[in-house]
Amino acid sequence: MNHRIALSFEDGVTRFVTCAPEQTVADASYRQRINIPLDCRDGACGTCKAFCESGEYEGGSYLEDALSADEAERGYVLPCSMKPKSDLVLQIASTSAVAKTQAAEHHGTLVALDRLSPTTMSLTVEIRDRDRLAFLPGQYVNITVPGTEVTRSYSFSNAPEDERLTFLVKLSPGGVMSDYLTGRAKSGDELTFTGPHGSFFLRETDRPVLLLAGGTGLAPILSIVRTMRDSGVARPAHLVYGVSTDDDLVETATLEKLAAEVPGLTWDYCVSDPGSAAPNKGYVTTLIRDEHLHGGDVAVYLCGPPPMVEAVRGHFASAGFEPTGFYYEKFALAAPVRAPEIPVEPVAVAPPEPEPEPELEFGAGRVLAGQELFPTVELAPLRAGAVLSAAEEARVARTIAGQEMLPAADETPGEYEIGEEHPSVHESDAVFEARQALELGALELTIGRLTSGQLAGYRLLAESTVPYVDGDRFLDAAAYTETNAAFHDYLFTLTGNEHLLQAYQALGVKGHMAETLRNATWCHPRCTQDHLDLVAAFESGDRAAARRLVAEHAERSKVTTRRAMGGAAAGPKFLSPGRFAGKVVVVTGAAQGIGEATARRIAAEGGALVLADRSGLVSGLADELPEAAAVVADLETWAGAQAVAEAALARFGRIDVLVNNVGGALRFKPFTEFGPDEIEAELRRSLLTALFSCRAALPSMAQRGGGVIVNVSSAATRGIHRIPYSAAKGGINALTASLAFEYADAGVRVVATAPGGTEAPPRRIPRGGPDPATDQEREWFQAHIDQTVGSSLLKRYGTLDEQAAAIAFLASDEASYVTGTVLPVAGGDPG
Repeated sequence: MNHRIALSFEDGVTRFVTCAPEQTVADASYRQRINIPLDCRDGACGTCKAFCESGEYEGGSYLEDALSADEAERGYVLPCSMKPKSDLVLQIASTSAVAKTQAAEHHGTLVALDRLSPTTMSLTVEIRDRDRLAFLPGQYVNITVPGTEVTRSYSFSNAPEDERLTFLVKLSPGGVMSDYLTGRAKSGDELTFTGPHGSFFLRETDRPVLLLAGGTGLAPILSIVRTMRDSGVARPAHLVYGVSTDDDLVETATLEKLAAEVPGLTWDYCVSDPGSAAPNKGYVTTLIRDEHLHGGDVAVYLCGPPPMVEAVRGHFASAGFEPTGFYYEKFALAAPVRAPEIPVEPVAVAPPEPEPEPELEFGAGRVLAGQELFPTVELAPLRAGAVLSAAEEARVARTIAGQEMLPAADETPGEYEIGEEHPSVHESDAVFEARQALELGALELTIGRLTSGQLAGYRLLAESTVPYVDGDRFLDAAAYTETNAAFHDYLFTLTGNEHLLQAYQALGVKGHMAETLRNATWCHPRCTQDHLDLVAAFESGDRAAARRLVAEHAERSKVTTRRAMGGAAAGPKFLSPGRFAGKVVVVTGAAQGIGEATARRIAAEGGALVLADRSGLVSGLADELPEAAAVVADLETWAGAQAVAEAALARFGRIDVLVNNVGGALRFKPFTEFGPDEIEAELRRSLLTALFSCRAALPSMAQRGGGVIVNVSSAATRGIHRIPYSAAKGGINALTASLAFEYADAGVRVVATAPGGTEAPPRRIPRGGPDPATDQEREWFQAHIDQTVGSSLLKRYGTLDEQAAAIAFLASDEASYVTGTVLPVAGGDPG
């Protein structure tokens, strides 16, 4: 099963990735655009070393120099080697900026605004993309104050699985958020925030916990307690909640309710104001008892202002107490707008102005796990002050965001019938041309500048595309699209140029490929090798080779999507991807009509095909399909049927499925109008072809102990003006039943469909009989059409896709318990 991995960076940003079975954490991270530190990729260097806070895993193979036994014992891991056995939380030894990741932005609606006390409000927010927001209990987001560009940080008070998001806000006179909430806020307001942030969150162990909350630091503690409730894990827990004044005291009823719902949870509270009506006056440290500390085997979670954190730390130090886990979050104070500077008195519970803001002067920002965060540094532009040649100046003059604007290539459109369900071939080409131009710009910014770790990540992503292509065939087009997108994204991410990255993302290359290649089976055979060669060019610093590969890869991408678009226009309406993977299927009468539709359907579902027909047009169809061989043969003869079977065995070594589709009425008139030669011709066309083909294919099926024969019969076994044809199709039904009976012990299933009237494009291959020439012949022909439609309960002709769907089902393993049966596909006409 898949596992969720929380990657907690040093700057407090947490990102989640999903790790598939037998996949390393590093591989999963890079595929999902989280570029954690990496170099060797095989446990040799230790560059990716991280600390596992919770969860189970297999450490994998690695060198002692990369990770010592002592480090492994203490919980250190190598993401390039480790494979999860459960959900994990990892501390990554870099900032999110170094990893080229950033917290996601979310948009929500304020749905409730509750004044809990004179000093505290509760916000309830709904977001449209709730399924995209994953966070750990205890984390926070940065909310933009509506009408300003100012952000304020607030911790979730809801559990991670709750649909609505809730936050506690301490009101501070002159505070930007406070002014908004008390003056302008109303239900329905739009809110924007980024996150989640923070490394303060509940670790998943059974160890007892001591929860300490100061002021609105209660919010993350509430999230933690609610998570404990929802998880159903019983662990001893004690919560102490402290505030400055009675006005600051909120959510006591909620705490009472949670204490009743969470086994093992007890709680108490205190107010530091001596004039308080609370039973406990003082600081949270006065309510910490020995029984809450469990002899040191306790995890302490503390959220409050800096004075409170330091007071608790001092209390533990003076008592000589060292808990097994001590997790805390200090929230610094946002300076009220227009308010005079007033020294803050040290208190151990709640601050007088607790509106947190992570962006303050040096040393005053958020402190996460004891680490102060420093301001970012503006870097000088690349090549600043460099002297350009005349040629370089000319090139720069016609560039946009590093992209040189060159004349578009003169492309001649292929023969595609493009509808609204398929993108224009010109638009498709333009997407890859634009990607090429931007990619060349990214190449110039990065080649020769990447670290060994960045190159290792680049190669990992290149290699991740390889398993989904075999030669010129997609094994999994969707997985290729996903891994290909991660590979191309990476170079733009490494530029550090946000505008270039945004320009690339705006092209929508991944979405275009996902739509176009959804049912594609053919891929240019050089595509994945291009990825590997491009990385090699970067590793050697060969700019010319890299530029050539980017251009050639763009052309190959165009060819792949053009071919997919052409196939989509002619492709099957219904599809079960992979149903015929590993199967060899012979389809007779494959050049047009039901046979062609069946061949396209089976090819799209992964089957290897041998296509037989008396017309050379079948070779063109075989050329279109990913794994198909054409045999031109006269199947009305034993020699022709034998040639088809021999060709299939020579090419693929076996026949898994035979679809006998050759047949069709040659003439339409009353039975007494048929001559002996005409009767014989109808039987040769619609009965002997199936008899001969079955005889040719059955020996190899019986020898292998399995196979499927699908005969295409007809609902016209009961009809007018085609009696010889009806007799032939009646013979097909008898053949189906008898062969199924005779060869069941050999593991061979024999089934049939009985199509009714079916709409088809104009014939490209003559029927073999004369077209109606006289009024009488045309009247006879129309009578058979009227009878066909009249016999159908649905009063219409079927489609080629509907006929191919029934054949494909009977031929597949889904019908493994069906044999000796004729399936009518005639709109209710029983035949």
